[in-house]
Amino acid sequence: MLSKFIGVMVLQKTKIVILVVLTVLFTLRAAAGSASAATIYVEPGDSIQRAVNNAQPGDTIIVKPGTYNGDIEISTANLTLVSSSPHKAIIKAKNNAFNIYESNVVIKNFDIRGPGKYSGVCFLFSRIESTNGAFYCTVQNNKISNFSIGADVGFYMNSGSEHILNNDIFNCQTGIYAFDLMFETLTVSGNRITNCDNGLYLIDAPCIVTNNYFNNTVNINAPEGVECIFNTTKTAGKNIVGGPYRGGNYWATPSGRSFSQTHSDKNGDGFADEPYILGNSIDYLPLISLKPPVAAFSASPTSGKAPLKVKFTDRSTSLPTSWKWSFGDGYYSTAKNPVHKYGKAGKYTVSLEVKNKKGSNKTTYNYISVK
Repeated sequence: MLSKFIGVMVLQKTKIVILVVLTVLFTLRAAAGSASAATIYVEPGDSIQRAVNNAQPGDTIIVKPGTYNGDIEISTANLTLVSSSPHKAIIKAKNNAFNIYESNVVIKNFDIRGPGKYSGVCFLFSRIESTNGAFYCTVQNNKISNFSIGADVGFYMNSGSEHILNNDIFNCQTGIYAFDLMFETLTVSGNRITNCDNGLYLIDAPCIVTNNYFNNTVNINAPEGVECIFNTTKTAGKNIVGGPYRGGNYWATPSGRSFSQTHSDKNGDGFADEPYILGNSIDYLPLISLKPPVAAFSASPTSGKAPLKVKFTDRSTSLPTSWKWSFGDGYYSTAKNPVHKYGKAGKYTVSLEVKNKKGSNKTTYNYISVK
């Protein structure tokens, strides 16, 4: 009897423990579900800083068109700050526009204007004691102008793995400054960095730098040498100067004498015929600006008895994107390399008009003889 009683008591205590554990698990799950990310709206006259202070990790702060104060301190991780209309929310900074102390912060679509000094977006050198450092942050599709430094990244292990993407950075002393990133890689892609003393200023800063447009007094300033990746493999897709492939970067200076401004692209693929050597690194696919096409074609055969089937091959340069053929017998085609059949004897004048984003060109040949 005693052993049976003890067994019942143990069983009841086990059930109680299981119930307590399940209750705790359900409570935690409910709490997690109730802490879903919020969207916070900032209207003109409101404070972006107040919205940031009230935000929780995972929240999105949407800023309506208007003019706002800078010097915004962000010490909460996983925040997204975005202008509801690209470049319609203007940040006017007296010092740094954004000071970021935490990770996974996104700054997107703003027009960030400086006082001629300080930084547009700063991943701070000396972090606040309670924060972990600004890693894996993204600065995307902003206009950043009139600062000493457009985007300031670095200093030992307080920031790294930042993504600086598709921004227009101009009229700054330095577009992007990266210092002592240790083993964290900075990604710089799709940006237009122009009218700066230095495009990139790099000190011990490993970077991936692709599909950018540089036009500055000095595009890469790296006193200790530069060891970065400056191109991807050749990839189909519109590049930053309008060509049909992505690879490296466009290298210009206000004098008009930089690499992409002076080198040739004989096959018209949008890349220079030779690589661009930058210290210890090489841009193997430097971009060349797309030019208006020059129409040219060949045909085979060019003579014979009717009915005569002729294959036309486009030989135009500078990568046309559309074609208009006139075969001289009242028929037309918009194919790149059409095949046309002539049914009657005669001599036919063939014309080809080609176009791309930069312009158009037309050529005509007294080409086909049908007997």
